[in-house]
Amino acid sequence: MDLVAACRAFVSVSERGSFTVGAAAARMAQSVASRRVAALERHLGGRLLDRSPRAATLTPFGRGVLPSARRLVELADRLEREARAAGRRPLRLAVPAGSSTGALARLIAEAHGHGVTLDPRPASPAERARLVASGEVHAALLAVPSADAA
Repeated sequence: MDLVAACRAFVSVSERGSFTVGAAAARMAQSVASRRVAALERHLGGRLLDRSPRAATLTPFGRGVLPSARRLVELADRLEREARAAGRRPLRLAVPAGSSTGALARLIAEAHGHGVTLDPRPASPAERARLVASGEVHAALLAVPSADAA
C-alpha cells in the first residue's frame, strides 16, 4: 500500500464529505479513492469513514487520525516541491580567475547536457579554497600541471 496516496485520498474525501468529489479533487477515480481508503482502514485497523450513498463522514477514529494524515500529505507535497527546486539550483563552481571564456562555455554546455546548471565563480587559488571552505561554492577547479591532468 502507498501510505501517502492512501492518506491523500482519505484527506480529500474527508474534507469534501464525498468520495466522488474528494476523488475528483485529488485527481483520481472514485473507485481508486475508495480502494485506497479501504486499504488505509485495514492498515490502521479501524474505520475512518462512514459511507452512505450520498456522503462520507468521519468516524471518531477517522477524526483522530485525520490531523496526522493531513500532515503526512503536506510533508510529502513539500518534499516534492523542494526536490524539484533543488534540481533547478545551479552548482556554484569556483574556477581559476584566468579561465578562458571559451573553456568555461564548453564546460557549462557539457554540464547542461547532463542536466546540471553551472554557476562559475572566477577566483584566485586562495580565494577558491576559501569559497569551498565557507560553503559559498559547492566545488572548485584546481589548476594542475598538464602532466598530472586527466
